[in-house]
Amino acid sequence: MRSNGGHSPFERLKQYYNHEERVCQECGFEDRYGTWDAETDGSDIAYTHTCPRCGAEQEHTLELSNHDTRHVLNESRERRLHQRDQSLSV
Repeated sequence: MRSNGGHSPFERLKQYYNHEERVCQECGFEDRYGTWDAETDGSDIAYTHTCPRCGAEQEHTLELSNHDTRHVLNESRERRLHQRDQSLSV
């Protein structure tokens, strides 16, 4: 799942947070040199940042294990495979 110069979508999202979400929502401090941390438990990925001035924590969480999302993705994959099989049999 790598593209765009070898960076995964998750790495690119972390880079986005590092560059675009620098201002603390609590105290307004701009953390120009801080970075966001990323952790996963295999089913979710959490991006977190702690303001060096006031200690406020900011978090973005992606739910990778959402059953409904997997179901929709599986249906979409099955449709593509079915369409491919039909085009090959023509």
